[in-house]
Amino acid sequence: MMNAGIVLRKDDPVAHGYAVRGKLTVTVSQDWALPWERTLFITPGTCVPWELLGVGFNFLAKWDLAAPLWKAGMLARDVGAPADRERTQKVTRDLRVPVYAHELLFVRASEAGRAFLAAWRAECSHGEERLAFVRALYMIKPVFCVLPRLWLADIAQRETGDKASAARRKARQPQPLIRVEVAPGRFVQCYEADRQKVLERYQRLARGRHAR
Repeated sequence: MMNAGIVLRKDDPVAHGYAVRGKLTVTVSQDWALPWERTLFITPGTCVPWELLGVGFNFLAKWDLAAPLWKAGMLARDVGAPADRERTQKVTRDLRVPVYAHELLFVRASEAGRAFLAAWRAECSHGEERLAFVRALYMIKPVFCVLPRLWLADIAQRETGDKASAARRKARQPQPLIRVEVAPGRFVQCYEADRQKVLERYQRLARGRHAR
């Protein structure tokens, strides 16, 4: 069985439930130790793609770490204070480099994986965590697997959203009219959803005529 587990920064019953179903061990900790051969660090508030975690852990068979891209189109030049960006440019030589979502971070307990974590946390003392992450990548050069931004969205929520969007599109589509017999040999047209209302209306009209 794969020696893998999840480190939560904050206790989360929902995460524990998903982990149990996925047969993964979970611990709550604020440090950056690697309790397992393959460890996933999750920051509170992160929308975790639980169905993909097995794939993420499998990536660590070859890569030292894996994390998704952060916001679309966001580069190092768009993040942090001027002094922080200047420090980053001295390391990367160019600020036109992507930044990553360390909120969902897979790390292998390899020499490079451990060295990266140590360098990253040391660099965090100089400024913004995201730029520190980029600097650590360039300094240690681990084998890094860049995950697409879709990894930041829960699959079930995406599927629910897709179904809701389809329902809204269907609701906006024109509905066909049907013929409803409101009296012997007399028909009117209405929408299927209004069928009962139309019948009741004509029944009331008929009772009113009979009363007179």
